[in-house]
Amino acid sequence: MRLIRYSQLVAAPWKSGVGETREIAVHPSRAGFDDFDWRLSIATIAEDGYFSTFPGIDRTLILLAGKGVILRLDDEAEHVLRPGEFLRFVGEQTVRSLLLDGAVQDLNIMFRRNRVTANISTERLHGRTFLDLGTDGGAVFLRDGQAVLSDGTALGPRDTILSEDDAKERLTLTGEADLILIRFNPVVGRADHAVTGA
Repeated sequence: MRLIRYSQLVAAPWKSGVGETREIAVHPSRAGFDDFDWRLSIATIAEDGYFSTFPGIDRTLILLAGKGVILRLDDEAEHVLRPGEFLRFVGEQTVRSLLLDGAVQDLNIMFRRNRVTANISTERLHGRTFLDLGTDGGAVFLRDGQAVLSDGTALGPRDTILSEDDAKERLTLTGEADLILIRFNPVVGRADHAVTGA
């Protein structure tokens, strides 16, 4: 298990200048945009604009903070997201963001569909909970609130607990928080099979 503090993430500006991204984790470690299996990051959208396209990648975007954003897919379908709401889409789509009232922050979950699938869910922590992230890697992300691990380590908003491959770890969390749970699973046959969606 690895704890990744939001305060330790480094912001990298977008080439377009309309936002910035803080990478949480990528697998394999140090992989680039052309060869990652999955990638977790937090983005700040400061102005209206277009997302970069990522062929072969499935994406889930979860709004974390701000008044809200409209995501227009392929210049047709529009989806209004407010904090806590999410949208799944494929990296080949043209996506334009239109801010409702000021900058927003979101969690980006990206995975290469011929290698990995991702099961993504939300859970409200109220008191104590036990979490099993499986054996193929996953993460617990605190959208807001406070939580404490069984060893007394305190977690705050935007902190991430990352479970490595083959860890077989069961986490105990206590507190009051909104959690985002992500479990990764390899695609059987890897590149021989393509899957869509999370």
